[in-house]
Amino acid sequence: MLPANIDDVVLTHSAEERHIKRLVMGKLSFPNHAKSGLLLYGKYGTGKTTLAHLLAVLLEHLHADDSDKTSYNWCYDYRSTRVSVTPEQSAMADVTPASFTLINCGKHHSNSSTSVVQRIEDISLNSLKYGCVAGSFNHFVLDELDCWSAAAQANLKGLITDSPAWNIFYVTTNKRYDIDEGIISRCINVELNGGEPERHLRVLRQHYEHLANYTDEQLTGVVTASGGDWRELEDAACRL
Repeated sequence: MLPANIDDVVLTHSAEERHIKRLVMGKLSFPNHAKSGLLLYGKYGTGKTTLAHLLAVLLEHLHADDSDKTSYNWCYDYRSTRVSVTPEQSAMADVTPASFTLINCGKHHSNSSTSVVQRIEDISLNSLKYGCVAGSFNHFVLDELDCWSAAAQANLKGLITDSPAWNIFYVTTNKRYDIDEGIISRCINVELNGGEPERHLRVLRQHYEHLANYTDEQLTGVVTASGGDWRELEDAACRL
């Protein structure tokens, strides 16, 4: 049940949800001199990394030429699954963000952070040298950044601070309090710890027709028990 549009995403705070919607609609300037990243924080399974993938393709679509917007099927890849955000154009050639780098900070520990930062710098200088479809930005996802030491995060903070306008950083973490304050300041902060049950129900009913056999009251108990974990919620919905 991967999101195909921003309405499929449930954030904890409705104000942050409105903010993100304005961002992908082009009503906010992003990235800008103050904010060049998004800090997506919350417990496991709430869709932080998935949201980073979705936002990357939505921002590329937003900044694409008008002809390209309607000439391709705009998608993102999450593990082995490809998700279209323009299903009405599914007969056309697929296009995904041209420069998308996912860095698992739990795998690339603090002692390798220097090489990771160098890799980001190299991509920043070279990947968008030639114009291409879905190539407006370099998208860098730093997954589970809390696994890095304070010194390693400080190194990354310097990179984000001096980063050119065509780089966007997506930082995910389960422990916001372990993230460098400077990185927090340079990012739009978005909490994913589950939302009001009715917002989850709306998404669930769109994806699972058999849930029409259950009342909102019955399903609210399922949502509450999941604690906002979409993996648990999807598994529970399939068992009903």
